[in-house]
Amino acid sequence: MWDKLPNGGIEREIKRHLHKKGYQQGDYQLQGMELIAIERPGWKQIFEFLLITRTPSGDRIFQKGLIFDDHRRGSRIQITSNEAEFQRLFLEWSDGMIRRRISAHEVDAVTMRNLLIGVFLFAVIGFLLLLQLPAS
Repeated sequence: MWDKLPNGGIEREIKRHLHKKGYQQGDYQLQGMELIAIERPGWKQIFEFLLITRTPSGDRIFQKGLIFDDHRRGSRIQITSNEAEFQRLFLEWSDGMIRRRISAHEVDAVTMRNLLIGVFLFAVIGFLLLLQLPAS
């Protein structure tokens, strides 16, 4: 349900913010816009999104963004490439709000990367230990 809510106004707000920061319409992509926290009766909401930009050489840059929207008082937007900063800001802004629960089927990219690195290192260590065994 959380990802099925209309976000047109929020997306326009983010685009206005990016335009003020010097981004032009074709310079970026917004993806993965999701409501991740809400406070009753619904005036205050937090959305996350993925901002994709390019360097002058054409390499893609991925950043996560948060928008705290209070329909009565306006919005705050923060964009970062640091996952720890994103989580810290989310916990600060969503204090006392109803937060989206992450299901067992959702795993973020950082967790998956760390898991794969751990498995790879475990396999390398096992291989090196096998090389140390005397031949029989």
